[in-house]
Amino acid sequence: MSSVAHRFRLPRHLRVPFAGRAFLLVTLGVGVAAVNTGNNLLYLALSLNLSLILLSGVLSEGTLRHVTLTTRLASEAFAGGEAFLAVTCSTEGKRFPGISLVAILRTGEGPATVRFPDIAPGTSVTRVVPFRPSRRGELDSIHASVSTRFPFSLFEKSFELDVPAGVIVYPRPSLSAARYEGLPVAGPSGRPFLSGRVGAFPRGVREHLPADPVRDIHWKTTARTGRWMVKEREGEATPGIELRVEETGTPEAFEARLSDACGAVLELERRAVPFRLRIGDRLCVEAHDPYRRAKALEALARARLDPASAPPPEKPS
Repeated sequence: MSSVAHRFRLPRHLRVPFAGRAFLLVTLGVGVAAVNTGNNLLYLALSLNLSLILLSGVLSEGTLRHVTLTTRLASEAFAGGEAFLAVTCSTEGKRFPGISLVAILRTGEGPATVRFPDIAPGTSVTRVVPFRPSRRGELDSIHASVSTRFPFSLFEKSFELDVPAGVIVYPRPSLSAARYEGLPVAGPSGRPFLSGRVGAFPRGVREHLPADPVRDIHWKTTARTGRWMVKEREGEATPGIELRVEETGTPEAFEARLSDACGAVLELERRAVPFRLRIGDRLCVEAHDPYRRAKALEALARARLDPASAPPPEKPS
């Protein structure tokens, strides 16, 4: 039944605001008066009002036709926190501009409203709006509606669409006080931990990290590769942290462990402490990986609880 309704739904939705209802009542009154009195001036006024209604429908349809929306993340998105979404409205292939367009995207806890006052034909305009995702995971598409009250604000015409998103929402970061106390602060030399080894003799090169000092930059390799590279030295091994998320227990407990691990990843990166991440029996991130932060957060966002490990529901007594 839902597929049949989806197939035969109207391409446009029409809503009559207060100004439009008042205009329709005036038009109805003029029509009744014209029929009762036979006054040609009233017939002329009725014809003018009906022409405005017809013109409003034609111009609003020209504004909405061939309008497309695309979205992308403008910042990292964490569940329950404020993030930013870049919304692009395009009028490519149109000969009529997009005027007074309003896009409403239903994302998470509340809808995000984006306004596009004027878009020239064949161009696009991007707006950045805040949104607050309610849960972690990947958003394949975002349900949206595009409306306009052009030209006379008598009627609001709109259409709905599903905008491809590909947005990854990370878990809500939270870290218990006990885990904060167990995190290291600095290495034996007093400097933050590095992901390689520190010592007197260089053993190779690796990509630069925020905690690396300038004196360790390998300038020749940096110039050859076009990326900042630093010397990795022999000697004292740098300790790392093992993060593990068990795939057992209830879904609520699993989500709490993911949030705790997300907070630990952010805190370890802030302190430049290398870490490994395991979710269940899978090794998701190695300590020496220069992109471990992004990979760890994405792995936590995509993690799924094994249904076989969930406890059976309690039987009612």
